[in-house]
Amino acid sequence: MARLSVIENSDSGRCSVRTAAFLAQMLFASGMCATQPSFEAEAYHSSINSSSPIDDQKESQDVRDMAAAYLASGIIVLSLIASFYRKHSALRPAKVIRTFRKRAEAKSFCRPTAPKHHSFFQLETLDYRRPDHSDKIAYWELYQQNCLEPFKPKDITEEDNFHTNVLLIDSGIDVTHTTIDLQKEDGLIQPWRDYTTMNTNDTSDTGISSSLEDEFGHGTSGAHIIVTIAQSAVVYSARVCKSDSTEVDPLIVAKAINDAVENQGSAENQGSIKFQFIIMPLGFPEGTKGLDVLKIAIEDASKKGITLIAAAGNEGNCKNPAPPACYPEVLCALSCDGNGTPSGFSPSIQINSEKKTEFLVPGEGIECAWIEPGKCHRQKRFPEHIDPLGPDEKGGFTYVSGTSFACSVLGGISINILERLYEVAIRDCGLDAESAKEAVDRVRRNHLIEILGRMERPERRAYLLVPTQVTDEVLKGYLDKSPRGLTVSS
Repeated sequence: MARLSVIENSDSGRCSVRTAAFLAQMLFASGMCATQPSFEAEAYHSSINSSSPIDDQKESQDVRDMAAAYLASGIIVLSLIASFYRKHSALRPAKVIRTFRKRAEAKSFCRPTAPKHHSFFQLETLDYRRPDHSDKIAYWELYQQNCLEPFKPKDITEEDNFHTNVLLIDSGIDVTHTTIDLQKEDGLIQPWRDYTTMNTNDTSDTGISSSLEDEFGHGTSGAHIIVTIAQSAVVYSARVCKSDSTEVDPLIVAKAINDAVENQGSAENQGSIKFQFIIMPLGFPEGTKGLDVLKIAIEDASKKGITLIAAAGNEGNCKNPAPPACYPEVLCALSCDGNGTPSGFSPSIQINSEKKTEFLVPGEGIECAWIEPGKCHRQKRFPEHIDPLGPDEKGGFTYVSGTSFACSVLGGISINILERLYEVAIRDCGLDAESAKEAVDRVRRNHLIEILGRMERPERRAYLLVPTQVTDEVLKGYLDKSPRGLTVSS
């Protein structure tokens, strides 16, 4: 029984050679016992019943028949065991037949190390030549063609002077990139503050020109995505990090937000800027020192009517969005491809919440400006009539993925909503330019989240934002719901 329990508890899940040998021994022993009567039985028969030769011959024949039956059964069982063993050995490679210790050692050797939680949520730059990446790139291009371009306003011109001020808290913006330089000349890229040269306890003003530098490329790409999607966006650079290896301090991010709130435009302060959006393609692990200060700064900015957007993080579907994206005052950008399939690196979307602030937007295969010429899939200057770039000149483009870039896409879509609202206010509501701008800002403060929610199709469990689902009639209804004087208290 002890030997049988070993067989039943075998870890291999199949009969081993040692098990087959044991069964063969058992069957052989049984046959031998059957063919040889015991000594006591022989003595008993010889002393009590001395049988006749005919009876002895019949008994001997019965014993031989029983032995033959045992041996035949043993052969059949051994054949089945050998067949079962050969079949399963062919299905599995020989290298998995190892002891428990070897298996444990191999498993620990192959186990990947836990990924570092980057403050900037950049996942990777994509190789456009790979088929799986080509699909993601094609999905993004189709999303632009079918969902973004038809939603953009048609009647807004430069003479309307309609602009949306965006504070991008990131690694800076590199204006030596030729495309970014052209956007800077058009006034779409502006410096704000460089916080990488200051101490967290320093309250003095920081550098301005150095905020338009970027050693990492993350902020440059994010700014390019925003300006490409939204023609009215003016992106101001708040530089809080110099490189990918530099940790971002939540206290620095909090100071950038507080500075933006304190410098909100007013009639008394001629040089101030009124920000409508603060975009943060970054995040921190729970429990990071300084998050309490950052949360207070975000709450103050929200009370002042600023819309805040942050990246959810690239920690995977089983993780919750990281701070500050998980705060209720912040719009959380989750990533999917252009078809609406959630990204494997993105946290999953929360549904049926009382106040929805999580939105699913494309964050895979996004083409954007890149500052490293050797990693660009094309070196092409914009617009096309300008001379081609040199091989080492910054001006190329690449494809990127990550919730940080989904954050920029969500920012661009949100600004597109304001542009369409302004267009409807001028064309359909008959408002003058200044009244239209005030009406649009009231809708942004009070109804932007609701409008973004109407771009989803929850009845089909489709949460990808599709801007074309929001018509001019819907936008006009929101303008009518926000009469003059209805604003968020500050």
